[in-house]
Amino acid sequence: MLSDQETLELAQRARKGERKALGRLAGALRPLICRWALVITGDPDDAEDVAQVVLMKMAGSMEDFDGRSKISSWVYRITRNASLDHLRRRGRDRRLTEKLGRLAQAARPRLEDPLDDIEMKRTLRLIRTLLGELPLRQREVFDLVDLQGLKPREAAEMLEMNPNTVRVHLLRARRRMRSAMLAQDHGYGGVER
Repeated sequence: MLSDQETLELAQRARKGERKALGRLAGALRPLICRWALVITGDPDDAEDVAQVVLMKMAGSMEDFDGRSKISSWVYRITRNASLDHLRRRGRDRRLTEKLGRLAQAARPRLEDPLDDIEMKRTLRLIRTLLGELPLRQREVFDLVDLQGLKPREAAEMLEMNPNTVRVHLLRARRRMRSAMLAQDHGYGGVER
């Protein structure tokens, strides 16, 4: 992943019409765009479609990027809008839980102890299920802060929200996740009932 400075420099060069800089910028941002689109759409195929749209919009509107915010914040707004437009066009509910399962399965760490592996699978399955039950804003904030590691103020900038509002959504998402995890009857946390 490129640093913020490298990304800004590529964006400035792309604004001047440098195709190579635009290609490199698009290549660096594509994984993030796909991830953000996946969080909103809940479907890897839809996320890929949205990423294509976002990259085309980004390429066609580089002159609109004025450099006052991070390029990632600007691209996040484009991605969020394109994802929501995609969902509106599709007009049907997405099953986030099933589709994220494939993604988590491919990205899960290899554990030495088979019991750790079983517990990790159980935990990931529970998190996927619970994440899909959160309202969209809470799901977005939870993903950006707790899963991607952004600071709440960075998530607030990307979502164009007040940082305090982001913290409230994050607190509510964490409470719902924690309550639901504690309510599980399947021995969560290694305690069999």
